[in-house]
Amino acid sequence: MKTTFSYPEWDEIPNIDLYLDQVLLYVNKVCSPISLAKEKGLTASMVNNYVKHGYISKPEKKKYQRKQIARLIAITTLKSVFSIQEIAQTLNTLHTETNSEELYNAFVDYMNEDLDPANPIIQASCQTVKLYHQTLALVYTENEEEETNEY
Repeated sequence: MKTTFSYPEWDEIPNIDLYLDQVLLYVNKVCSPISLAKEKGLTASMVNNYVKHGYISKPEKKKYQRKQIARLIAITTLKSVFSIQEIAQTLNTLHTETNSEELYNAFVDYMNEDLDPANPIIQASCQTVKLYHQTLALVYTENEEEETNEY
């Protein structure tokens, strides 16, 4: 399934430090095409909890860097299917093997272009997200067709 939008590559994520409200606007804008109507998107309390539990590193002087923003994009995408604990465990496992830029770009390449990453964890988690959204799209299409036929 080819998505109709593209996640930003690592180099396209702002390379200036952002305050929390700017991070929320940016991440929610990036992830809005795949967010479900029932999902509220990334919130300040979510980010604060992620920092508190060590899922993302603490901001410096209340500002977030590219690495943290990339991680929030990945978390926001994956949380429609996985629990935050599963996501954190997966990201921490991956992070011991390679750096954030390589991990994020492998995630983006698979989500945008279906380019198989070298890492099977990234591939499987991205496939799961894509299949979940594809299934929901089929269900919603089927339900809309049934409602249309009832009238």
